[in-house]
Amino acid sequence: MRKVQMVTDRELEILKVLWARGRASVREVQDDLNKSAGPVAYSTVQTLLNIMEDKKGLVRHVVEGRTFIYIPKKSSDRTIRELTKRFLDRVFDGAVDRMMVALLDTKPTSPADFDRLRAMIDEAQKQADGRVEEPAGTANEAG
Repeated sequence: MRKVQMVTDRELEILKVLWARGRASVREVQDDLNKSAGPVAYSTVQTLLNIMEDKKGLVRHVVEGRTFIYIPKKSSDRTIRELTKRFLDRVFDGAVDRMMVALLDTKPTSPADFDRLRAMIDEAQKQADGRVEEPAGTANEAG
């Protein structure tokens, strides 16, 4: 299994196009990028897709007629999870709390944002608790 590679900003933009479309030709990717991210040359998109396929294993292609159709190899959720884990390990030495503090320091956070974060943390805690055996008397307690 190939180790997940970090992606450049432009490669991520390309992946987002492919995730939204499911599959796309170089021209379709270029058209979408030109609308959303500013002008990009056809040859640049083609080169990036080749790198993303040959060196990074992020996409694959099929040939339809004379056109290469590119398809993402992994779902957006799986890719984002892998990239986030790699980032967490490289930048924060795996310390989730340090990463969360850094994230919260980068942008003003509204009370509604904190409420959503608490709910997500509570749900993640429930899932984690479900994976380990609970001590006697704690299962199904009202809270």
